[in-house]
Amino acid sequence: MLDRPVQTGFAKITQALSDPAREAMVCALADGRALPAGELAEIAGISPQSASAHLQKLVDARVLAVWAQGRFRYYRIADDEMAALVESLANLATREAHRRALPPEPLRQSRSCYQHLAGALGVLLAEALIRRGLVKLEARTGQVTAAGLAWCRGEGIAFNPARTPHVRLCNDWTERVPHLSGPFPSALLKHLVDNRCLVRSRLPRALRLTRKGRAFFDRLGIKVPF
Repeated sequence: MLDRPVQTGFAKITQALSDPAREAMVCALADGRALPAGELAEIAGISPQSASAHLQKLVDARVLAVWAQGRFRYYRIADDEMAALVESLANLATREAHRRALPPEPLRQSRSCYQHLAGALGVLLAEALIRRGLVKLEARTGQVTAAGLAWCRGEGIAFNPARTPHVRLCNDWTERVPHLSGPFPSALLKHLVDNRCLVRSRLPRALRLTRKGRAFFDRLGIKVPF
């Protein structure tokens, strides 16, 4: 008798992502925001009743999570790993150069990917953290080193190292090389946005580097070329 193949259940995830309306809603949440069903319905161009059914399918597949606040319900991407999957799918969908239009330059330079920094600036940050020994990688995950924790204290970055792994590699949609995701990069992005080193632009997910932000990256030895 032939052995039965091992089925991991990823078909449920792929089915949940296979509809254009659901794809639009998931992509709208890729910057880490939590949005209500009505706003997601408008983004997807569907009725609120239809959106409820689509969102439930995404929640059932654990693509999205629900955050209840009073009588309101907000939807967000379930976790870092799901956000990385969405980014990887976008990367695969646009791999062939003749099939894809280049994204706007602000998105290529600096953007949010779920709750961490992506684009050219995200890649430069990842390379500098690893090069300076602030982060140590093993395969596709890693930890903040003692030097990295000291650097966080010096820069005033609120990072709790209790959650592990601290970082994961996330393939960058536009740069084709990894940036970092996970609890530590999320704390970094929050610090940069809260301190106006990066400010959000009108273009969804795009982040603009300020003079204060350039000084932050200079201290890391990163000369930002844009």
